[in-house]
Amino acid sequence: MIALYGVYFFTLGLFAPYTLASGLVWPGKWLVHAPQPLEVLGALGAGYAHGRGIRAAGRTCGPLTRELLTGIARNNTVLITAIDKLVWKSFGPSYIENIAAANITYWLIAALDPETSLTLGELGVNNCFNAPKERLKYTGTDEMYQWGSHHWSQTTWNKVHVVRMAYELGFNIIHSDADVVWFRDPLPFFLSRLSGPAHIMISVDALSTHNNKGELDVEYNSSPYTNINTGIYFIRQWPGGLAFFDEVWLPMQDKHIGHDQDGFNWVVRGRWFREDIERMAFIPEDTSLRVFYAAFSNSTAVAFLPPSMFGNTYTYVNVRLWEKLEHPLYAVHWVWGGRTMESKRQDMRDAMKFHDQPEYYTSPYLLTFDLKQMRMPQDYNSWQGTEEMIRFHVAAANYQLQQAYYAFAAALILNRTLVIPRFLCYCSKNWYQTQQCRINEETVTTFPFVCSLSQLLRSKRLQQGLELNGNTEYSGHKVYIREYSFLENPKVPDLIKTSFLEVVPSGSPRGDHNLRPDQLLLSEEPATRGYGRRITVAAPLWDGELKAVLGRYPRARIVHLPNPGGLVAGFSRSETWRQFDEEIQKVVAYWCCRTPPDMESMNLTDKVQLVALPQSRYHNLPVVKGSCYLHQLGLINRTNGIIK
Repeated sequence: MIALYGVYFFTLGLFAPYTLASGLVWPGKWLVHAPQPLEVLGALGAGYAHGRGIRAAGRTCGPLTRELLTGIARNNTVLITAIDKLVWKSFGPSYIENIAAANITYWLIAALDPETSLTLGELGVNNCFNAPKERLKYTGTDEMYQWGSHHWSQTTWNKVHVVRMAYELGFNIIHSDADVVWFRDPLPFFLSRLSGPAHIMISVDALSTHNNKGELDVEYNSSPYTNINTGIYFIRQWPGGLAFFDEVWLPMQDKHIGHDQDGFNWVVRGRWFREDIERMAFIPEDTSLRVFYAAFSNSTAVAFLPPSMFGNTYTYVNVRLWEKLEHPLYAVHWVWGGRTMESKRQDMRDAMKFHDQPEYYTSPYLLTFDLKQMRMPQDYNSWQGTEEMIRFHVAAANYQLQQAYYAFAAALILNRTLVIPRFLCYCSKNWYQTQQCRINEETVTTFPFVCSLSQLLRSKRLQQGLELNGNTEYSGHKVYIREYSFLENPKVPDLIKTSFLEVVPSGSPRGDHNLRPDQLLLSEEPATRGYGRRITVAAPLWDGELKAVLGRYPRARIVHLPNPGGLVAGFSRSETWRQFDEEIQKVVAYWCCRTPPDMESMNLTDKVQLVALPQSRYHNLPVVKGSCYLHQLGLINRTNGIIK
């Protein structure tokens, strides 16, 4: 299908900037139910009523028994998550904290190894059991949890074995991966559909829904065309249930076709999943049933959970699908976002759904800053030219990153933790091709949206901290980051939030460049927000001058820069400045991905590298392979019969 593109030409001068303070929540607050802090993991149950899965510490998990499930179950249903030591380290505490915040009481963790069992026991977690090793086909371990590895693949099958063990005891099962955040109790939704035809209700890798606004049901278009994701599913008791596990799904583990999700897609979707599969799923003529029947079990009815209610990173961050359709948001599975574990954790932090140790919230001395935005054309959301949208987005992203450049510099100079502002995105980034800057041709996303960190910056590198290795001037200085919602989090003490110093550059030219520190400070007064102080300085300040002026305020927990580019001149030593340019550009992400037809017609790569360096520093940009910078692109020129 050939799309018709309107061609837009613009220069940066066409987009007038407007100011967006990093402290504002725009465009709209996230739906978050931030749990209170777990001050000590060993006191995990503090504040939660007995019976929510917390007990006195000191024991390991016990065996899986009918008595255990009966005591935990609600309406003959249990929610089960299988976790090993690697997954626990990444997501375990967050999972327990969030499931308690969602008032879900009927949950159980299956400990896949002794270390996880011991950890749960030490934390006083009662809602757990040891996965019976004799009934698992894989009992290995690894040092890293890497997507696609043998350990990862076989561990996903262990989850299916665990669910089957609990299912045989006569209970309905809700399965959840550990990287799922539950926002509310899904049991009323599932129970209300027990009388319907679906035996299995499962999440999908879809980015939109065919359900209407306010329509609270399984997916209207439950069909085998859609990729299934086994991160969340409900399987009710029915006569063919055990046979589905034993004769259909679990035998796929020995066929070495991939992980549990590949196996499920194979046996349920059949040829809709892979063309070489002999059987096909059956789609009934009566679409009101909202089910189809599994290719290798034609009596098993499968329905899809709408991604508006059981979402993923894309539907939560980019689309805000539940909000637009007025659907309840039950859960978010943090897939369809960044590639790394660090980016997934950062997305959870943005939503105030990741469990960090108390010192994460109480120890840092912070630096915050405001952003100016390029003004978006009024008709931007109706543009048809993907390339035009890509270039506007990259220009807008660079405009924001080039302001962050000076904030990172100030944070390094002052050795402070940088609070990332709400960057705005005007095009979705993914590993998959975009159409009109949206993925899989969904049409619901409206621009701009608040970016997840990995859309503009590299989460994994930033988690390690930005530093100038070998630089004697800033030895020991390292910039760590905090998420944009950090100061809205109830876990952050008010004492930090109100210890505030705003640093404003003077509106007048500095004139004399040889000023003493006391001459650089022009005035001091109460901050306009009702607490803290505001100082005006003779700007721009070089790194040594900034240290000298702010050295007068060592106890300020928050230093706020309304205009970092107007305040910070740079580094007085050229080698330090060059090294900073090199290190800051290393943490900058690229945008991706153009469609293959667009790449061919315009002779372009799939990626565009984003830039944090100001234009005057472009000489320090590295050569990028398989990509290019925006300023290296010429005019849009479509060939090969597509509109020029």
